[in-house]
Amino acid sequence: KNHKVTLSDEALMRIINEYTREAGVRNLRREITRLHRRIAKEVLEKDKKVINVTCNNLEKYLDKAKFRPDKQKEKAPRVGIVNGLAWTSVGGTTLEVQAIRMEGKGKLTLTGKLGEVMKESASVAYSFVRSQREAFDLENNFNEKYDIHLHFPEGAVPKDGPSAGIAITTALISAISHREIRQDVAMTGEITITGEVLPIGGVKEKVIGAHRVGITNVILPYDNGSDVEELPKEVK
Repeated sequence: KNHKVTLSDEALMRIINEYTREAGVRNLRREITRLHRRIAKEVLEKDKKVINVTCNNLEKYLDKAKFRPDKQKEKAPRVGIVNGLAWTSVGGTTLEVQAIRMEGKGKLTLTGKLGEVMKESASVAYSFVRSQREAFDLENNFNEKYDIHLHFPEGAVPKDGPSAGIAITTALISAISHREIRQDVAMTGEITITGEVLPIGGVKEKVIGAHRVGITNVILPYDNGSDVEELPKEVK
């Protein structure tokens, strides 16, 4: 009763994002318990009556963060860079798709530790873009003049699953036509070879993940409309 300990909301969010990363809250409880043990020791050694834990002094009690914070998205539009969305066991996250064009003979290169489904998505997206060259106002015979390199950063993280199709398609069109893409927008959905967009899973987790890194607009497949009702009000 004679001691006052406060933990700021920002510090709590930092513990969640940079010290735990889990679907539940067991490790969060452990980290907060560890924090209070360190505080108890400081109270005994220095006889402090008031302790305020903020982002600035959090590492003093919990040491260095165990996970890197999600990179906040920059606002300036960029060519060939699109924010996709991915589902992981500990929630949603953004998945950056990068594309560049080079002089060449139409070769498509993929890098970034991709599973078979993602490789298929890239191949389908490239064929669709070629088939719709006029609709997207793309250069004649671009597939004979340029090589395209598609890259998915965070190379150590395996990437698979059918939900990156429209992000890959948009990155390809952007790189080929040199049109800029807004970085405050993220998108998720699988594309078919005829251009239909198929519904995907994990909408709630993916949209919350986008919200966390400063995305303000999310493009979802039309058939996922009912999933929007499950989104928290502050995210929607």
